[in-house]
Amino acid sequence: MNTARKCLFLASATLLLGACASTDSTKVASGPTIGNDNDYMLAVEQAARPAGVRVVWVNPPKERKDE
Repeated sequence: MNTARKCLFLASATLLLGACASTDSTKVASGPTIGNDNDYMLAVEQAARPAGVRVVWVNPPKERKDE
């Protein structure tokens, strides 16, 4: 009887752990993305152009795009 209980417990634990591992991964992939803030970069470059300043982006500003 004790062996049967152990086997039943082990089988149910395996099923529960397997259910946790098979979550839907499409929600993670369709989350927010991070890209360059092109609007800000264009505004800075246009403001610098009349002054004769050349802008070189070493670390371009980033923006979060929620989808």
